[in-house]
Amino acid sequence: MKIDDLVNYLIDLCKEHHLNKIYICGNGGSGKTTLSKKIYEASSKYGFSNLISLDDFLVDTEMRKNGVNTWTENGIQYSGRYTSSNIESYFLKNVYEILYNIDNGIDCYYFPRKYKEKNNIRQLKSNYFLTIVEGVGTAFLEKDKEKSLTILLKCNKENEIERRKERTQKLNRPDIELYDELRSSQYRVNVLKHEETFDLIIENDKDFNYKINKNSRCSYE
Repeated sequence: MKIDDLVNYLIDLCKEHHLNKIYICGNGGSGKTTLSKKIYEASSKYGFSNLISLDDFLVDTEMRKNGVNTWTENGIQYSGRYTSSNIESYFLKNVYEILYNIDNGIDCYYFPRKYKEKNNIRQLKSNYFLTIVEGVGTAFLEKDKEKSLTILLKCNKENEIERRKERTQKLNRPDIELYDELRSSQYRVNVLKHEETFDLIIENDKDFNYKINKNSRCSYE
């Protein structure tokens, strides 16, 4: 399935089940940002939609690099920096505040962390058709299951490495954005332990063909 078909399916699923939020999680390079933007654009014909990136609520990178995190996988203890696969890496109270406001009739604004200019402040509407929240950190958010669609995106290790490399070079990002095994280990330990809680598990290949491997909402036709 191509991404446009997937987007249409997800929007139809939300309409059918009266869902007003989509949470998109996934490993690096799985296409979280691309899918969320596509849903945001396609859903605009049904009303105003909000798009929130959990990357905007990450603790400063330098602070996370200087902290020492310890975790255990398969009986082996590891230590390293705090990556985006840790609940401690986010200002989640800010996210809850924003979601509370727009669900209780209060339009609000927030400042995406990658921008410094004040005219890049993002407006969120309380009278919305759909709110899309994307990022690894969505795994740590408490959600209203009656109103939310939760998605776990997956791609294999080889595709993640290649996509991280391409993105880092294209956007001139620091090498810390590249793949490393400790980052992947934290993701497996802290995020994939929530795997069974997701409504949909969707995998894509190197050409971004999508396959739904789990759907607890309904079967895909």
